[in-house]
Amino acid sequence: MLRIAATSLFAMLISQPVLAKQAFQCAGATVTIAVDATTPRRSTEGADVILSVEKGPRSTLLRYSNIDFIGGTCDTDRNGSPRIVYQAVCSGSGCFDLSNWGVIDPDTLQALLVPANDSLEAAERLLGHPPVLAGDKMSVSREAHEPGLPTP
Repeated sequence: MLRIAATSLFAMLISQPVLAKQAFQCAGATVTIAVDATTPRRSTEGADVILSVEKGPRSTLLRYSNIDFIGGTCDTDRNGSPRIVYQAVCSGSGCFDLSNWGVIDPDTLQALLVPANDSLEAAERLLGHPPVLAGDKMSVSREAHEPGLPTP
């Protein structure tokens, strides 16, 4: 019985068409940001990105299309509560690269804020300070090219 369960789990894991490129922990939740390698692609404008937050048997899954860069970090709000903070942006001249912030509660897995052109002020209100990423954002195009996904 254990062999069947282990085989099923292994088959499920290797069939997932997601390439993990950024992963971190936040208050016991595992956050993964990855390019979706599923074909056919949903968009002709570029690869999709999946942001997954898992804690125990629960998960939150967010999919983003038509973004060029994404990154996340674990932060705290003004009360010291942990928060997953991420930014998903495009790179054109009409893009709001200082905004487009998202915030997720790692305890409830609730998306408190999703990226939008005007989400900077809302992120500052939720956190009590300006949002900041700990490292560089992932280039969606570069990561999509690694496994040979066609991108514009």
